[in-house]
Amino acid sequence: MKPSLFVTALVLQVAALAFGGIWGAVGAGVLIGLAMRSGGAFRTGFLTALLATALLLGVAAVRGAPIMHFAGMIGGNFKLSAGALLAVTLLLPALQSGGIAGGIGRLTRAR
Repeated sequence: MKPSLFVTALVLQVAALAFGGIWGAVGAGVLIGLAMRSGGAFRTGFLTALLATALLLGVAAVRGAPIMHFAGMIGGNFKLSAGALLAVTLLLPALQSGGIAGGIGRLTRAR
């Protein structure tokens, strides 16, 4: 995988997640899958979405959002710890974007 393609995919993921939320991860996954038909689309989609989500959560925390407090309140409804809920929050867009990117990449791969 080329580093320039990874950086482009990361910028795409950050913009897509910031403006489109979880549906932005879907759109970014489709675009990454189309761009990486030769292989590595799942890995790129997964890693860039994970990094983008962590970056956006970090920016929100730096700006003063009580991330762990909100995660603890929501987790209390489901008997989950705040850390477990935060891990699920990081993994959901990563798995979604990676899976879609991998599927699109495999479907459009030249044989």
